[in-house]
Amino acid sequence: MKFLCLHGKGTSAEIFEMQTEGFRNLLPEHFSYEFLEGEKEVAPAPGIAKVFPGPYMSYLTDYSVGSIEEQHQYIMDIVAEEGPFDGIMGFSQGASLAASILLHHQIEKPWLPPPFRVAIFLCATYAHSRTTVDGEDVTHKVPTNELPSRRTSTDSGYSSEEDSAKDSIRVLYANSTKARIQIPTAHLYGENDSYLHESLEVLDLCDPRLALEFKHKGGHEVPMDMTSNKKIHDIIATTCERGETFS
Repeated sequence: MKFLCLHGKGTSAEIFEMQTEGFRNLLPEHFSYEFLEGEKEVAPAPGIAKVFPGPYMSYLTDYSVGSIEEQHQYIMDIVAEEGPFDGIMGFSQGASLAASILLHHQIEKPWLPPPFRVAIFLCATYAHSRTTVDGEDVTHKVPTNELPSRRTSTDSGYSSEEDSAKDSIRVLYANSTKARIQIPTAHLYGENDSYLHESLEVLDLCDPRLALEFKHKGGHEVPMDMTSNKKIHDIIATTCERGETFS
């Protein structure tokens, strides 16, 4: 199994590699992982700077339709150049992007095989849309500091309605799209995670017959204790076994 791995906002590919080392060491030796670095330098995620040195990176600085579309292209270019990949694994923002890519495949090209055979979602946040028609427009709910810069500028620079729509923010909720991720998935989330409801929303966007989940005692993090790592190993191993039948 070859995995493409997407880190969370305010961390890095190297940090994500260290965060997942515990359970990856329990998985088969022939599994391989490519950790893709985000291109945008940002402030560290809460608590990260005390443990890991920078720089701290992100795939996105906002979740606008245009930004999501851009990052989908960035990730799928890597898949085309360095794939194929059997699975995709993401934490937080990385899991959000992974879910978004898989959902848009189901929305746009359901007759084709998915780009991955399995997906591992670690503390996933909402999956966002890369189009101006899919999902629910939540732009009005987003804090000003998380909006695209043109939306907060006195001179927006918009040349058309389409241009403005690209800066809207749309979430793929389970009740706003009929699409469901149709590959085996594993879902890890913390019972004290402030984003727990977002992880569960991503879970609801997956085929329940193919989804496995593990709720740990912590927050927005990958647990490091051996008991948790063994349980994470178990659901990923089972998910990968199921994925062997997908092409």
